Amino acid sequence: MMAHDARMFFGSLDSQDWQSVRRWKPNEVGVSRDCAAVLTTAGSLTRFLERHFGIRLDVRLHDQFVDQARVDEAALLNSHPSDSVLRRRVSLMHRGSVMFDAESVLPLDALPADLMNDLQEGKRPLGNLLLDRGLSLSRSDLSVALLDMKGDLKGDTAGLHYGRWARRSVLRSPSGTRALVVEVFHPEMWKRIESTARRYSA
Repeated sequence: MMAHDARMFFGSLDSQDWQSVRRWKPNEVGVSRDCAAVLTTAGSLTRFLERHFGIRLDVRLHDQFVDQARVDEAALLNSHPSDSVLRRRVSLMHRGSVMFDAESVLPLDALPADLMNDLQEGKRPLGNLLLDRGLSLSRSDLSVALLDMKGDLKGDTAGLHYGRWARRSVLRSPSGTRALVVEVFHPEMWKRIESTARRYSA
């Protein structure tokens, strides 16, 4: 069995140019209104995609294990770097294609055992699990970045908005459960969004 890597499973995100959505100007970097709405929605992303674009997502669980929070993660979660966290890595799929990858970091001190079991099953997105438990969610520190994937975008000639955009935020529930969530979107997501938008406007 391979050793766990404490970095985000899509690579280190520490050096990326994260921009708060309050200051980010999507039109200046060629991001369409629909794509910007996906990146900046403050509610459940999976429910937003289903409601507005008819995109139903399935979860593919890659890994889930107990780890220690990194310094940058602990700062966002108001925790200590030595605190134990649950690290969860998934891909969100639509009709067999990966729309985005996501990694969640949840401090164990506020993670109910039954929620941990639900996460381990790997069948449902984190936000939906929290909402279905009757917990309202707040999302803070929402930031976006266009990742430098070192040639990963080769052949992508459709514009910057088809690049590997990511967003980072902290989810909190009134019960004290909190999670740092990073989502990295595949170009296929934006193609699907724009295809659906054109169909609805035709």
